[in-house]
Amino acid sequence: MEGRSRITVTEQGTAEDYALKAILEFNRGYKQVELYAVGDDICKLVDALLIIRERMGEALKIDSADIGAVRPRGRGTSYLSVIVRRLA
Repeated sequence: MEGRSRITVTEQGTAEDYALKAILEFNRGYKQVELYAVGDDICKLVDALLIIRERMGEALKIDSADIGAVRPRGRGTSYLSVIVRRLA
């Protein structure tokens, strides 16, 4: 399966849960996985990336990272979007 899967990191799961979801998406055949988090969940996204890198090693490449701010409900909130690719 070609294409990209998107995983939104929220307060409801752990970093390990999101790392496992990303690895499972690679195993399903997706070439890229996008991890997206807003606000306080950005730290959890980074932790999940570190776990994925630890498990996949050199088979993982970060294609792009986007940092910015969104304005839900009139208030500025930061976000982080990271797209990772499986090389092997």
